[in-house]
Amino acid sequence: MSSANLIAHRYKKELVFGELNPGGTWQDVSKTSAQFSGTPDTIVSATIRSDRLSSGNVITGMTVNATLSNELSRTVVHDEFLEATMMDPWEATPAPIGPIDLDYTAATGILTSVAGGLDGLAVGDAFTITGMTVDAAAYNLTTVFVVLVVTDGNTITAVTSSAVEDFADAAATIQGDAQVIIGKVMSSYTWEKQYLDLTDKAIDYYGEVFSSFTASFNYGAAVTIDYEMQGAGKTIPITPLTQPAGADPVLPAPTEDFFNVATSMPLLIMDGEVATSCIEGITVSLDNGLSAKNCVGTLKKAGYDLGTASVEVTVNAHFSDANFDFLQKILDQDTVTIAWPVVDSDGYGYHFQVSCQLTADDPDADGGQDSQAMLALTGGGAIGADGTMLVISKLGGDLP
Repeated sequence: MSSANLIAHRYKKELVFGELNPGGTWQDVSKTSAQFSGTPDTIVSATIRSDRLSSGNVITGMTVNATLSNELSRTVVHDEFLEATMMDPWEATPAPIGPIDLDYTAATGILTSVAGGLDGLAVGDAFTITGMTVDAAAYNLTTVFVVLVVTDGNTITAVTSSAVEDFADAAATIQGDAQVIIGKVMSSYTWEKQYLDLTDKAIDYYGEVFSSFTASFNYGAAVTIDYEMQGAGKTIPITPLTQPAGADPVLPAPTEDFFNVATSMPLLIMDGEVATSCIEGITVSLDNGLSAKNCVGTLKKAGYDLGTASVEVTVNAHFSDANFDFLQKILDQDTVTIAWPVVDSDGYGYHFQVSCQLTADDPDADGGQDSQAMLALTGGGAIGADGTMLVISKLGGDLP
């Protein structure tokens, strides 16, 4: 009898679709649940038998897919999985700026460097500040700034959480973000699922391509992310590829703390302003619309074509004066930009920015007596003013 607690999931990037990359290392992953499966597609034979018995099934193909669910944290695994699903390589992480002397006015969001150096930042960039020499520990590591306006190399306007106060002549270092956008670069992976409480038993899945992800940021819960994959085929090895000793080494699963929106999500930006309405949760998803290439003479897939990238977002907000104008934006189908970071206690995290057109039912007393009036916004991605629809950024620089 096998236990789910003792099923290991490991992957290795392929150089050629559907072919195991020889040598190198495997990466073990943590998960909250996983489902990897390769299921033969069958039809029942239509042959007529005089004894009235069925002639049995005929195999017509193979469906290989996977779902991997996890609590989101800033790790090398999620860095790679987000890159693979976005179908685009991460930008190079910019070099830190500083130490330089900074002034910040919270009421206006103006950040000034007397000696310059801020021209390396662009509108939409997210950055963190570290190493302050003044009594401003709250600004170190976990405070995320997002650039709204670049005046020149000395002055920018940036929004951040409402807890940040003014500071002046503070020597500090700025770490900018590295971004990834929706692209066209498809990567594939070989996965091995090993049953650790059985004797040398494993299943290998090859040609796995990340087709979609859904990330949920809901109050009172860990930030979760579900990855969906589609593969080429599967095989059952005589012995696991990652065992016995002497096989390719396996890197252990990362163990960084997961994000939660109560302590890891310092701000929410809607159309360039810090949201003042009360938001209970956000969900964002990307589906690459993969289409399998099926060829006669083989059960496995020859590859996948990229379809239209579909981005969906939901925002569940308490209805208030602060978000009443969204009713007009819904009527006009204006494009709205929503952005939010999640960051851990070490200053590492991700920043999400999505442009979308929203819709919602008018808030009402549909929940009955004592119910709260909610504005449940849902929408599809739309190309924003910057020409992008979904941008994800790495915060805090490269991982050690």
